[in-house]
Amino acid sequence: LMTSGSPIDDKSPWLQVIAGFLVLTIIVLIPIGLSWYLHPAPVHVRILAVNDFHGQLTAGKSLSGEPVGSAPVLASYLNAAAGRPATFIALPGDIVGASPPESGLLLDEPTILFWNGLAGDCPQIATFGNHEFDRGTDELMRMVDGGNGATNITHLVDPYPGAAMEYVSSNVVWRVNDTPIAAPYTIRDAGGVGIAFIGATTIETPSIQKPANIEDIAFKDEAESINRYIPEIQEKGVHAIIVLLHEGGSQDAYGGPTREGGNVTGRITGIVAGLDPDVDLVLSAHTHEFTNACLENAGGRSVLVTQAYSYGKAFADIELVIDPATGDVTHRTAEIVPAYANRLSGTDPGAAALLERARDAVRPLTERVVTSASASITGQATGAGESPLGNLVADGQRAAMQADVAFITTGSLRADIPQGNVTWGDLYAVQPFASTVLSMTLTGEQIRDVLEQQWQTPLPPHNLAVSGLSYTFDDGKPAGEKITEIRVGGAPLEPGANYTAAMVDFLATGGDGYTVFTKGVNPAYGPLDIDALVTYMGALPEPIGVKAEARIAKAA
Repeated sequence: LMTSGSPIDDKSPWLQVIAGFLVLTIIVLIPIGLSWYLHPAPVHVRILAVNDFHGQLTAGKSLSGEPVGSAPVLASYLNAAAGRPATFIALPGDIVGASPPESGLLLDEPTILFWNGLAGDCPQIATFGNHEFDRGTDELMRMVDGGNGATNITHLVDPYPGAAMEYVSSNVVWRVNDTPIAAPYTIRDAGGVGIAFIGATTIETPSIQKPANIEDIAFKDEAESINRYIPEIQEKGVHAIIVLLHEGGSQDAYGGPTREGGNVTGRITGIVAGLDPDVDLVLSAHTHEFTNACLENAGGRSVLVTQAYSYGKAFADIELVIDPATGDVTHRTAEIVPAYANRLSGTDPGAAALLERARDAVRPLTERVVTSASASITGQATGAGESPLGNLVADGQRAAMQADVAFITTGSLRADIPQGNVTWGDLYAVQPFASTVLSMTLTGEQIRDVLEQQWQTPLPPHNLAVSGLSYTFDDGKPAGEKITEIRVGGAPLEPGANYTAAMVDFLATGGDGYTVFTKGVNPAYGPLDIDALVTYMGALPEPIGVKAEARIAKAA
């Protein structure tokens, strides 16, 4: 680098030393600079996932004995967690539907407004759950796109602006042209790297939704639909892939970050096992359970799977690290964070104000006192599967149709009835579906068959509550032969006799897998489920007390 007789050499040996040092420094720094350029710092991404919110703007839920949730509480937690760059809020379905009256009576517009106003500029991505279709696809599209349409409700924002979140759906398609009802995926910038969000809804939706609500759409296999778009995403140079999946499982709950191992069960395991090797994270939903585990995808690679209960009780706080040179997720971990109401110094004022406006809009109806209860009437089931609340609701539907028997799916019971004064709003919260009660004629043999369907494969998501009949079952007998005795009105069931049976239209069309009901004849339509319950309870002597009556019993 230096030659004898150079000007520097002639002037001073110290200058030669300094020059050599500078050259060596440059030689050392060049590869460091190149390394930084070729391998920039990892990108940290945060995902905050809330599943199965169901319009739960109000308080009243608990977790581990502590009060949790409500719009003001959840907003406080999420706003605090969303304060850094590259943070996304993800909503894997059932944001609305089966909602308390403060949201449900206003067509769930208050819930969408709540999410619109949350976490400032933090991007939100959502997919559809089965309950997004409760009012049909036309109303779903209005909820997403905005406008008042033909509605006659009070609009807290007029005209209704629609959803600010972006919906993605890879497996729900229009029957007329086989195209997705929303973009199958979206790619967002996360601190200089691309990250893809792709959505899918449980393929079991047709069995748990009224046929009229989904007659113009079809549900395709979840894993196949997701995988279909992975090559397209990869061609755009994106390899960090997150799935919003409205299907789930269950797992023993724990606190803290993701642990190795785990005991995840349910449909989620089979779906994840079929996913493309490039899928990194699955935000699951639908089963209202805890999940925080790593499962293997089709390539044997580990996929982080989360689910944070339901009703805004908690959220999944997920940390991803992405290599910007390759776009791959190199690290991920999650924690299911309960939204404890009693551990906050204050709740979100904007969400509180929105909730109060919604309450004001529905208060004239919801605060009307219908009756009183001597004690809480709960859906807590006996070991045989019977509950006081199930008995009460089934009795009300049987009375409304003057039927011999009645059936309800226990999945339709969404809230307990409190002790003391019982308001119209309390009863709406029990069955917030606006379903129609009807009666049909069933034979005794068909009644036996539908009761046996509670043990069919695949198992229905919920068992049946009954009125006007009692039965005994033997768990030791094979499926299809478990019922050992059935009595109607105190008398033994006659297989060849005809009986009138009351239920809601959801069950009548085979909902929850109870397909025997579709064989009933002579349908006669009656009131809405809420009206049947209000009328029945209003006619009972006060205060009302309801207990389990051994309508359902296990054989000794």
